[in-house]
Amino acid sequence: MVVGLEVETIKTIPNQTLYQTDYQAWVKETAKHLRAGNFAGLDVEAFIEEVESLGHSERHALKFQWVRVIMHLLKLEAQPQAREYHNSWISSVVNGLGQIADALEDSPSLHGYLQENANKWYAQAVKEASVETRLPLPSQCPYDVLELITGNYPEALRYFFIIE
Repeated sequence: MVVGLEVETIKTIPNQTLYQTDYQAWVKETAKHLRAGNFAGLDVEAFIEEVESLGHSERHALKFQWVRVIMHLLKLEAQPQAREYHNSWISSVVNGLGQIADALEDSPSLHGYLQENANKWYAQAVKEASVETRLPLPSQCPYDVLELITGNYPEALRYFFIIE
């Protein structure tokens, strides 16, 4: 990023676009062109790159929340005696499930992405939970996140999620 240069100066740097040198100025300029219907004024390659990155960000956020939820559920079930952590883990699960539900509501096509990747993500959740618990954990995911979103928790975990 070039610091201290005006937008007009940045545009004159050979082989660099406004997108590469001042992202916020590029966003403002792109929005201006779109509102005016001036599609010829768009940096099309940068625009395509940004649109594609939006999808990557959504998928990454879904994966992060899914792994966090499963990791904390595994820890809750594996360490029922670790009462000092339960409220934090429960809060993390409830928050993560809310984030997942919101993502799936906003982008229903993410259902398929979640189902296609759950096994791979489970390996990451187990790895992270194992580091903390030092206990053997199930080789297959015992939780269905879509069921959990509806409040349908496995019997062994229901008493953690009774909220009155």
